[in-house]
Amino acid sequence: MSIDVSGRLGEDHRHMDDIARFYVKCVLWLGVHDPGYVSAYFGPEKIREEALTVTVPPESVAGYAGELLAALDTVEPLSDDARVRHAGLRGMVGALEARAGMLAGGGLSFDAAFGVPAPEDDPGWYEGLHAALDAALPGSGDLAGRYQAFMASFVVPPDRLFEVFSAAVAESRRRTAEHIRLPPGEGIEYLPGEGCSRYLGGGRSIVRVDVDRPVTIDRVLPVVCREGYPGRHTIRTIRDAVLVRGRGWIEHAVVPAASPLATVSEGAARFGVEVAFPGADRVGFAEEVLFPLAGFAPEDAALLDAVSATAADLFFSGAARVARGLADGALSREDACGILRDVLLLAPETAEAYLGSIEGFGAYPVAVSEGYRCVRDYVGSDPARRWERFARILTEPLMPADLADTP
Repeated sequence: MSIDVSGRLGEDHRHMDDIARFYVKCVLWLGVHDPGYVSAYFGPEKIREEALTVTVPPESVAGYAGELLAALDTVEPLSDDARVRHAGLRGMVGALEARAGMLAGGGLSFDAAFGVPAPEDDPGWYEGLHAALDAALPGSGDLAGRYQAFMASFVVPPDRLFEVFSAAVAESRRRTAEHIRLPPGEGIEYLPGEGCSRYLGGGRSIVRVDVDRPVTIDRVLPVVCREGYPGRHTIRTIRDAVLVRGRGWIEHAVVPAASPLATVSEGAARFGVEVAFPGADRVGFAEEVLFPLAGFAPEDAALLDAVSATAADLFFSGAARVARGLADGALSREDACGILRDVLLLAPETAEAYLGSIEGFGAYPVAVSEGYRCVRDYVGSDPARRWERFARILTEPLMPADLADTP
């Protein structure tokens, strides 16, 4: 089926609204071929219905993205606001072209798809992290066994999990609302499930928490902050209110999993716990609230926090390297699973399950790791600016390059 892009863009090709509307349809078209590519859509239902009345192959979507980029070249933004939007659209459409081209059989331009270069590898990257864990963990001998045994001693009893999560959600929302104005009526419905979140639009989200697997107490705040406040739910709620409803920038009503904006968003979601609960605050809240609710000794909170922070660096950096190695063909599946076990210290069954997740996401874990680094470096450690800079990420369509260019 042939689709006339020019007719759909409008006669003069100069209106970013028309370009953005067609971009949204292209993302929805590509999502038909790439399950998981569209993380959320909260725009007009009419646009979705129009898009999904036809099936458009990836090679056609790549071609349309190229035409959209050419159309953007004809637009001369005349205001700061327009320039911000123009740059954002260019990055988003370029990422769409890269992803569609890959699905059509071409190679993946990592820089175009995610807005960051693939990091150079360092074979000994994990040695310092292993040494830190070895020094912190009780006992001696096999590091993986000691780490797994230590973490198993902090699994939240199932009958206490709801109360622990509820306390974490309430406090993370309270802290977020002190610095970011949440729109009336926003909220999250928490349900048992496979461990994911879905933004419904209008400030409402569903977060599914996997309660069938053991949940260690150190994971509660990171999960709550990443999925809720000030993470994915907050990010999408604010962008919906400010960019889509406030400015009419329809391109932000669809959230593809691979784009420079997604790199920043996912980095911000992961970094959210460090904004809401920086350092000693996180340990203090665990000691005073979470550990007593879970039935653990509060004096163990500081050690667990130190071990968990090191293990998180190990996990995210390692997952990114495994994902990159699989995508490049440099790692076999067996070698990748070995790294997850021996370097990331995952139990064999956990390593196998997570490997399946990495295979489904492709190079995405690399973008999350790099996005976190970009956001962390941009927000910085100054308490007076921490929330201000984090809020700017939510209200402006910032790309990784924008964060790097800001002193």
